Amino acid sequence: MKPALAWACMLLCLTAIAATPATAQHTLVLQNGDRLSGTLTGIDGGVWVFKHAAGQLKIATGQVTSFTTANPIGIRLADGTIVAARVSTSDGRLQLAADDGSTRTVTPADLAAVGDPANLAALVPVRIGYFTPIRSFWGATANLGFSNKSGNSRNRSLAATVEVGRWSPRDRVTLKLGIAREESDPGSGDLETTVGKYYGSARVDVFLRRRLFVFGTTAQERDEFQDIDLRSNYTAGIGVQILSSDMVDLRFYASGGLRREAFTFDSTSSTGIVAAGAAFKHSLGPAVFAWTVDWAPSINDFADYRLVSDASVTTTMFHGLGFRIASRNEINNRPPRPEIEKHDMLLTATLTYSIGR
Repeated sequence: MKPALAWACMLLCLTAIAATPATAQHTLVLQNGDRLSGTLTGIDGGVWVFKHAAGQLKIATGQVTSFTTANPIGIRLADGTIVAARVSTSDGRLQLAADDGSTRTVTPADLAAVGDPANLAALVPVRIGYFTPIRSFWGATANLGFSNKSGNSRNRSLAATVEVGRWSPRDRVTLKLGIAREESDPGSGDLETTVGKYYGSARVDVFLRRRLFVFGTTAQERDEFQDIDLRSNYTAGIGVQILSSDMVDLRFYASGGLRREAFTFDSTSSTGIVAAGAAFKHSLGPAVFAWTVDWAPSINDFADYRLVSDASVTTTMFHGLGFRIASRNEINNRPPRPEIEKHDMLLTATLTYSIGR
């Protein structure tokens, strides 16, 4: 091939590539007479997002006098109709021509969304509600660890938690239930309980601003070996979101409320409390480290406090199935009886399964 002919072929190919963009070419005419060529990439609340050679423009619908497409595009109209159609303009009104030969006349303000004509399902509007779309805002994790030993010694243990949460830009909801139980044979032939702990909590955060939120929470706990028949905390307060991203979450908070403790030896006490705490979460590839700490002293005596720290590392291995190592530390600086230790630590290793967010 002669050099001149080769250069001519290359120039022809480059011209063809330049004249055939990855998406259909659209032509937009504005009220001031400007004529733009490019692609209408989106519509957001009456504002058209138009991409052209010089960049991206946001154009109010009222400024559009003409819109034309060379090929069909996906369109959702304000009345909910979704269609793939070519668009032309006549007398300021848009003419939609579908492949089946049907036509429809609309105004620029009637266009609610645009997209790929081969994927019209993506144009179906998503109803945003408290529980919908559930997988976008809600998630759940179940953890289970179990052991059973027999032979020269006998013991069995169970550790399980269930966590359900909602996370949205406006609010957060966290629900948690947990159980830790262990039984062993001291030599009598019968299994006796050596650990019996049951706990649950519920918390709702509502954002007032991007980093400022108010919250309410309740925590319930029963511990046979601290002689606690039921400990109930009810608090409300305010918090600050320091960091928030897909990788890191850090927040601090303070509150006030009530603590009520009912003991197994028929004694009950109630006291007002103040509380302060922090929560930290960091994703490290397939592993997630999470830690929360809450300190709640009595208003009347700050030496009479309860401190609870929960830390865990969770790794996901396959389709939501994973493994978790967790530590729960509790300090009761005023146990109900002298023989009860102030510090309790619970270490667990469990299988986990997570769905949703």
